[in-house]
Amino acid sequence: MGSPSGIASFCTPIIEQLNLVQKDYDTLVLAADAPVSVSFGGGVTAASVVILKAVGGKVRARVTSADGSTQAVPFDSLLILISRTVPITAIDLMRVPGMATTVDVFLGQTS
Repeated sequence: MGSPSGIASFCTPIIEQLNLVQKDYDTLVLAADAPVSVSFGGGVTAASVVILKAVGGKVRARVTSADGSTQAVPFDSLLILISRTVPITAIDLMRVPGMATTVDVFLGQTS
């Protein structure tokens, strides 16, 4: 069934199970146009689960893992990244120039 806008829509449940041994949650206010580093706290040193929720505008997340450094991923509203075998070791966030943006950050580490 189509939506009133004419764009087809459907629901897909996300069912992923990971045992997280460390978790960290933070809210970052992107108050300048320069990249802001995400601090890995709560004992998290390498995140297998990264959930980023932006309010206010598009954000570019640059992630670093063993597969490469500063891989850029744009998102506006929500980014969910699950990497079981190659965890994320660093993240920085950059807003659209001049756009006040807040990002809720959840990081989860497996054993």
